[in-house]
Amino acid sequence: MSSVFKFKEFDVYQEGASLKVGTDAMVFGSFCKNQCAKFALDVGTGTGVLSLMVAQTHPHLLIDAVEIDPQNCRLAQLNFENSKFSIRLNLVEQDIFLYSPTKKYDFIFSNPPFHIESLRGIQARYSSAKHFTDDEFEKFIEKIISLLTDDGKLFLILPSENLVYLQNMLSTHKVFINQTINVYGKPNQKKRVIITCSKLKKELIEKDFLIRENGGNYSSQYIEQTKPFHGFELG
Repeated sequence: MSSVFKFKEFDVYQEGASLKVGTDAMVFGSFCKNQCAKFALDVGTGTGVLSLMVAQTHPHLLIDAVEIDPQNCRLAQLNFENSKFSIRLNLVEQDIFLYSPTKKYDFIFSNPPFHIESLRGIQARYSSAKHFTDDEFEKFIEKIISLLTDDGKLFLILPSENLVYLQNMLSTHKVFINQTINVYGKPNQKKRVIITCSKLKKELIEKDFLIRENGGNYSSQYIEQTKPFHGFELG
């Protein structure tokens, strides 16, 4: 994969990143929207791709992006500085569990490590970016909820099989899933679920989203949803 991923309005340099830009980020970033928000938090920003996508679609939003990995931080800082959104993007090199800001956020988004209790791989940086133990994941959820305002929105993407587990965990902290987007890699192949949560209980909205048709071509849904970001025409 190229060390530079070119979006329509910015570039993401990713040479040496623990995780590179993929379909998950493209889809998730396109759905992370809260136009009423003033302050956003990107938890585990990596190369900064989600912060850049959200900055593009929210022209007045101020974003703090927290990342623990030093190499990822260097890349995110470079990507922020090279973008036209740089004045609104603030990189914080820190463990999220030690992060103690003076404010809370009305918009939090994260593509967290999601292979809960899975066997960790040989490459430590990749493993830490993709894997949590049960205890780590619960502490992670507790931490980001503590940073959310009473009327704020939390966006997460995770494997669909982890949805019930997360839903039960959130309910113990009086946080509710307001919307789920079931992401299918191909028809009948559920891949991920994007959830929108808040401290307000609302009627659940459930949607389906298809990335590719059976023949391998991108779906019309995917083309339309990601059109603002792709640096080239998909179809």
